[in-house]
Amino acid sequence: MQKDTQTNGLVDAADRILRQLIRTPEFKETVVILLSSVDPPAARRLVRTLFWEDPALLMSVLGCLPTLVNTALEALAEAAAQLGSMPVPLLRDILGRIACGLDGAAAGEAAGRLAAACMDLGAGGDGEGSVAGASSLRRDFAGAWREALGERDLASWMGGCMDRAAAAASEQGTAAHALVEAAARALREHPDFADKVLKPLLLPLVEGGPSGAAGGKGAGKQKKRAAESGPSGGDTAGQARVKEG
Repeated sequence: MQKDTQTNGLVDAADRILRQLIRTPEFKETVVILLSSVDPPAARRLVRTLFWEDPALLMSVLGCLPTLVNTALEALAEAAAQLGSMPVPLLRDILGRIACGLDGAAAGEAAGRLAAACMDLGAGGDGEGSVAGASSLRRDFAGAWREALGERDLASWMGGCMDRAAAAASEQGTAAHALVEAAARALREHPDFADKVLKPLLLPLVEGGPSGAAGGKGAGKQKKRAAESGPSGGDTAGQARVKEG
């Protein structure tokens, strides 16, 4: 995990200035007034202005985007660390307040448009959709993720999330339902993935436990009974049609 390092840049200057200003009551009042004046709907217009009013400025901003994103990620990682040190009831209350104030429609649109952009990148299917540096990004992300997660029981937490996702996916019109439908369609269109990836991973889980083994045997018996009763059922239906005729 990255430690604090001494730097001499813009963020370091802002930190040193903020240390002094935050002790001034007038400054804190000004910050509160400014924060209460933030207008999220105007953000779209601001982005369009940055993108199309001056292409040269846009390229400069995009060139600095990794630095800006890294700054935001460093701040987010530290915020997560500080939140994680809070008592659970207080943390739950804070996150609940944050969640109630978030714009779900904007988040869904942003996620959907980013997913569409990623799909467009890989639409060729010839390897050209891969982004340079993605492999090192995944490697560094995985190492830091494992270190930050520690010894927590991720499987149990994921199980609870999967239960809630299953309940949400059963309702048509929800994002979870759309994702499950898309995943099912993708699996039907790419059976090799199911055979070579999902089957080796999931089959031991299904057959390993008592319920899985019983389910497997029960399913086999049901198939056998269906196979045995199929012809006779067909014959019975045929005999009934002959009698009716």
